[in-house]
This record gives sequence, C-alpha cells and structure tokens, in this order.
Amino acid sequence: MTTPTPARADWPQVKALFDEVLALPPAQRREFLLAVTADDAVRAEVLSLLAHAEAAEAEGTVLPEASAGERDVDVVIAASALVGQRLGPWTLTGPLGHGGMGDVLRARRSDGAYEGQAAIKILKRGMDSAALLARFAQEQRALARLNHPHIARLFDAGLTPDRRPYFVMELVEGQPIDRAVQGRTLDERLRLFLQLADAVAYAHRQLLVHRDLKPSNVLVDGQGQVKLLDFGIAKALEAGDADAATTQQGQRPFTPHYASPEQVRGEPVGTGTDIYSLGVLLYQLLTGLRPYGRDATTPQAAARCVLEESPTKPSALSPGLNADPQWLATRRRLAGDLDNILLKALEKPIERRYATVEALAADVQAFLDGYPVSARPASVLYLLRKFVARNRWAVLAASLGGIGLATGLAAALLQGRAAAALGVIGLAGGLGVALVQGRQAMVARDLAQLRLARTRAIASDVMVRHADAIHYLPGGLKLKAELLENMIGHLDRLAEHAGGDGAFAGELAMAYSRLAELQADNDIATVHEGEASDANAAKALALFEASQQACIDNPEYSMWWARAWRSRAQAARERADLPAAMRCLERMVAVASSGLARHPGSSNLLSELGSAHVCRGQLFDTFSRASFHQPEAAMAAFAQAEAIYLRLLHADRASDDDTLTSLHQLGTIAGARMIVCANQGRAEEAVEHGLRAVGYRRDAVQRTPEHVGFRQTLATESNNLATCYLDLGDAQRAFEWSTLARQTMAALLQIDSENRDWRQAFLVFGLHHGRALCGVGRPAEALPALQALIDATRPDTPAFGRRRASRARLAMAGALQALGRDGDASVAAGLAHCELQAQLASDAADIDGWLLVAETQALLHALAPHGERPAWRSEFDASVARARACGVLNPVQERSAAWPVA
Repeated sequence: MTTPTPARADWPQVKALFDEVLALPPAQRREFLLAVTADDAVRAEVLSLLAHAEAAEAEGTVLPEASAGERDVDVVIAASALVGQRLGPWTLTGPLGHGGMGDVLRARRSDGAYEGQAAIKILKRGMDSAALLARFAQEQRALARLNHPHIARLFDAGLTPDRRPYFVMELVEGQPIDRAVQGRTLDERLRLFLQLADAVAYAHRQLLVHRDLKPSNVLVDGQGQVKLLDFGIAKALEAGDADAATTQQGQRPFTPHYASPEQVRGEPVGTGTDIYSLGVLLYQLLTGLRPYGRDATTPQAAARCVLEESPTKPSALSPGLNADPQWLATRRRLAGDLDNILLKALEKPIERRYATVEALAADVQAFLDGYPVSARPASVLYLLRKFVARNRWAVLAASLGGIGLATGLAAALLQGRAAAALGVIGLAGGLGVALVQGRQAMVARDLAQLRLARTRAIASDVMVRHADAIHYLPGGLKLKAELLENMIGHLDRLAEHAGGDGAFAGELAMAYSRLAELQADNDIATVHEGEASDANAAKALALFEASQQACIDNPEYSMWWARAWRSRAQAARERADLPAAMRCLERMVAVASSGLARHPGSSNLLSELGSAHVCRGQLFDTFSRASFHQPEAAMAAFAQAEAIYLRLLHADRASDDDTLTSLHQLGTIAGARMIVCANQGRAEEAVEHGLRAVGYRRDAVQRTPEHVGFRQTLATESNNLATCYLDLGDAQRAFEWSTLARQTMAALLQIDSENRDWRQAFLVFGLHHGRALCGVGRPAEALPALQALIDATRPDTPAFGRRRASRARLAMAGALQALGRDGDASVAAGLAHCELQAQLASDAADIDGWLLVAETQALLHALAPHGERPAWRSEFDASVARARACGVLNPVQERSAAWPVA
C-alpha cells in the first residue's frame, strides 16, 4: 500500500522534521517521531523517507560523486516532490525507495499506448549526465537481449527537467530477498537462491555482469519468484574507455558489504565478481549475517574488511549472533558441504572461486538432492555417507537382512545342523560380499557423477560462458585468454581419471574440442595458438574414439567430433601441410555425414557438413594462404556447401541461429568465390560474387548488430570487393567499398582497441583505400593510411605482409607524384623497387611480383631525367618478359603488363 503523500505546501515541514530526526541516534529516531506534534500525513512521509535513508546508510553504496556516508536529504525530498510530473510517456505517482544511486518512484503509463506501471530510478545530481546516457545507449542493445523470468526488464532512459538521468524499469512488487527468506526453511532459501543464480548465469552467457548484487537489488514477489533489478545500470555508470586515463580507484559504483576484493581495489571486474557477491548474499540468506565486517560502521571500514578479513565459517558462528530459534539446527546443516560451498565462492583470489555461476548453482543443487559437491574433497567415506543418506531405507533393509542372517546362523549352529549352518554361512558370506561390492559400485557411481558434474561445469565455462559469445560480442580475445589460462590445467587433470567411463570421456572430448577451436588460427577473433590447438584437438579425437559407443546417440557429440577434425585441419594448413589438412577435412565430412545418418533432423550437423565443404574449397584455392591452386575443385566444393546452407536458410522452421549461421556461411562462400575469380583475373565475375557476399553480410549484421564477427566479415568482404573494382579500373566504386571497410573496422576498434586482428586489418585495408583515394584524385588523404601500413611492417613480418607494404610504398610514390613532390616520389619508388626485387630472389616464378616490379619501373621512368628513361623502359620490358616466362597471364595481369600511356 502506498504511503499517503502530503500536499506540496507541507514539504518544508517534512524537510525540517526529517533533518531533525536524521540527526538523532538511530535507536531514538522513531520514538521521537511518534512523540512529536505533526500531521499524520507528514509523520508518515518522514517515516517513509527515514526508512529509505537508513537502508541506503546500511548498504553503504559507494559512487564516484558521493562521499562515504553522504546523507543527501535534499535529493530525497526533491525526488518525492516530483510526484505528479511526467517523464516521457510516464507520470510519477509515488516514491518506492531510496539508495546510494538515487531514488526510485512508481510511474503510470500516460500516453495511451497501453495501460501499465513501471519503476523509475532517478540518479543523484552531480553525475556526468551526457556521458552516462551515451554509455547507457551503448549498453541498451545488449540489455534488450535480457529476456529471463527472474530479471526485471530495463525499458528506457532519459533526463528529468532538471537534467538528472533516469532509468525506466519493470515494476516489481516484492520484498528484498534478505527479508523474504525470514521464516523460511533452509531448503526454501536455497531454492530462492537458485532462481537468482539462474538469472545471473543467463546474463553472463550474454556477457553482461551485474557488478552490484545486494539484497535491495533482488526482490521476491508474492508468488515466491525472484526478480533481479538494475542489470546494466552499474555498467552504464562506469567510466568508458575514453575516461580510462582519469579513472581513479573507487570511482566505480559498488556496495562495500557485497563487493569483491577486485572491486574494492579498483581492478577490472568480470563474472568472478558476481560470483563473489552471490557468495556474500547466500551467506547472509543462510545465516542472517554478513561473512565479515559485521562491526563496520562506514563504507570505508566495510571495504577494508573485504580485503583484510577472512569469512567466518558459517557453522562456526556463535549462537549469540543469531536470534533465530532454529539457528542451532540450521548451523548443524551448514556444517560440511554448505561451509565449503560458501567459502569457495568467497575466495579472495578470483582463480580459486567457482569458475562459473553454473558451477556454484550445481553444488547448491547437489546439496539439496543429497549428492556430493565439488567444493569438498571426494573421499570414499564422504561419497559413501552421501549415498547412505540418499538411500537410507534401502541400506536399512540390507542391514536388517544381515541381522536376520546372523540370527539364523547362530540358531543353526546351536542345533548342530552343520550342513544348514554351512549353507547359511555361504549365503551370509555371499550376501556380505554382494553388499560390499554393491556399496563399492555405488560409491564408484557417485564418484563418476561427481566427475561428470565437474567436467560439465568446466564444459559449461568453455562452451557457454565463453563459447559462441566470444565471437559475437566485444572483448572476445580477453575472454579467450582468460579461458585458456584457467581451463587447460583443469582439463588435463580430469583427463587422468577418465578411465573406462565412456560418458565421462565423451564430456571431456567435447570440452577439448571446444578448447581447440578457441585456440585455432582463424579469421575471426583468435589467440593464435595453433600448436596448442592441434594438441588439444588430438586429445579430443582420442577421447571421441574411446567414448563413441557411450555417446554416439548425442548429436552434439558428433558435432564437436567433426569440429575437432576441423581444428586439426587448420593446424595442418598453418604448417603448409596441405595433404594432411585435406585428410582431416575428409574425416570431418565422414563424421558429420555419419552423425546425420543417425540424426537426420540435426541442423547443427548439417551445418558442420557445409562447413567442411567450405574449408575444402578454401584449401583448393584462396588468396594469401597456402592452397592447391585448383580453382575448379574449389568452385565445386563451394557449390556443395551453398546447397546445404540454402537448404538451412529456407527450412520451414529455421531457427534464428540457423538463419544467422546460413547467412554468414553463404557470405563466406560468395566471398571465397570472389577471391577465386580474382585470382584468375575474372574481375567482372569477382565483383558479382563480391556484391552477393556483402549482401549476405549486411543482412546478418542488420539482424544481429552486436555480433562483432559479422561486422568484421562485412569489413573484409568490402575491402576485397574494393580490390576487384581497382582491378577493373573503377576507382570511384573502389573508394566507396574501401571506405565502408575502414569505417566498419574503425568502429570495431572503438569497442576493443586491444584486438590485434582488428588493428592489423585496419592497417591492411589502408592499402586499397589509399589506392582508391589516389584514383579519385585525393592523393594527400591517401598518404597517412599508406604510411601507417609501411610503418607497421617489421623485418620478421611474413613474406605476404612485406609484399603488401611494398605495394603501399609504390602507391605512396604515385600519390607523391600526383602532389608534385617528384623527389620524394623517386625515393619511395626506388625503395619499393629494391624491396620487390629482394622478395623475388626467394621466388623467381612469381608472376604478380614481376608485374609489380614492372609497374615500379614504369613510375621510375616517368620520374627520371629524360636521359635515364630508356634504361627504365628496357627494365620494364625485361620484367614483363620474366612474368610471361612464369606462366600464362590472366586478363588483369595482361593490363598490368601493358606500358602505361604517357
């Protein structure tokens, strides 16, 4: 029920009384307020404001612009004074709460679009409103993906008339979770926590971190459903990359009592931060107390406790600290498994906590179900005790049977019935052995289940937390590095205990396959660990062979088996072992085809078969990488792949993932065909394929704008299309596409400036963009892009990269000539000439290399004094002759071989 709001004329009285009450010690405030002479409406409003202010004090929220312990009375009053005002389509109807970030008010939809209510959080004055909303706008698309029953939706944002930022959120009627659990059993509290953990894990799979998990951000409604609030607001409040130079420790918003050590130290935060805060929350839900800092009275003191104090083991808490009459019984249940779960979640070093929220939740669920937990050493006695607890009636029956046999044996011996006695002895002995063996088998089964749970937790970390999202969203390389650092050792240790457990080996095989894929050298975000990828793919394939009988009915198993062969093929190709790469791809085709025979409806397996044909086509013929130079075979493989992805794209019930995968792969196929045609000098056909490629890429980007992999491939196809237009002599179209390529890549670098692949691509795209700029009469603008590529080239740069830099130097010489700087142009052209000739010393059969030398000689002819020009013309003719001696020139090469018109 909403507290009655006094008339506007009463606000001075409310403010004066509120100031007076807040100055008193907390224990005296309500007694004073009840005794003071005041209208009931004023007294009720002051009580409401007091409750909000004390909640904010208790949480001790730290914000960049708020000093520790700040009591912003004017802000509290001003927020309530907004009642009746309109913010966008919403009318504020009453206060809901107050915290460290600001005030929350109830709002009613007032534009007639629909009937509805919302909660609006109005942030404190003094924040950098324009910057905050800009950061929020960047986050909003990602936040819109959060569609989970236990996460309150974030609808919109804006500015109040006095320029204070506000957020419009789903209205949740409920209690903070720490109050909602009061009076509930331990199991009920754990199940509420599992709802919260499911919400946080879901957001982590979207690569979103909450950063401020605390009771006031977790409400429980009347139906016992958890709702997590404020997802994304903490991220929006954090300084962006542009502010990194001025960001100081403590300027990120957090609540010290629930913050992780890395938050307090001002270090980068990640999913491990939320895991720590979940540990603090779970500790409080189960014990009613915080794990440490219970005597801290200021946010600064609470923050110090996070860094310096170790959490008290829950079962060791003094009975005097908890007034719950059931506390002693609860404390006994906390001993052991829950102690270990909580202490693992609250480890100060992030690497010692649970790797994922799923792993934490799995242990909580295991405790509820009576199974072993991964946070506790898996001794045989522990596993046996767990088994007995879960199967107490069966164990009791077996025990009673044993007692009966013993009684029968005694009676038989007393009556002298030796034969009967021997029979009973044999039966008792056999049953005893059976019981021992049965218990051993049950213990072994529990151990296997525990191993599987641990492996699945790791596989979840690899395949869910990091997997596809790494390619889709910003920061992929950092997450890959984190994954590789944390996961490899765990997988190796688990592999030692796989034994003959087929299901376990299958889980492990899929985890190794995913790890190999993340390490493999590819064209989308990668850590370039080809040798490690090959080694892990080999481990995966050995485990796939050993576990297929147990797992072959799982289509996902066959999919990862095929991908392991693809990783091996990529590693072989990087070694320039093309036959080995092709053998691996043929095995990939065989595994995917076999899987489809068992699971004909699996779109994932069909997609893997298409992927194998794409890789085969690129191995037959491509550009800048080792290939068989068999264009006809390449085109045939691309046709097989295209048929598969068109089938997936136009399936009656194609999922969104199938549609996006198909668009991406169809773009890859069209782009690969463009390269094959360009290699053969068929520039017109190359342009046709290139236009189809960028069409598919644009469609994929429009459907999923946050997918950085799709944006990267759009940039790549645009750059390649620009080169095809340059081959046709159409500088204007080349300029349009090279501009799109550079702009797209520049936007990606704004997201992740440390991505070395993107930095390199931006530099490489400068070559053809510079050539196009010269072609459209803008040579001065071409110089910086060309120079940047030259400057980035080192002596140890691979041969193809050095060739590219020499082409950039040649293009720069042409730009300098166009600007009338003939002296500088001669120097640049001379350097390019020397570099190209040096490169040809190691490959004298390079047609394109000789033609580039000839192009350089033609430019030097134009720049040389008249007396030296005949010599350069003779050099040109000789270089063209060397090119023709290497093989038949294609149409584009023929144009390059013609003497330029003066």
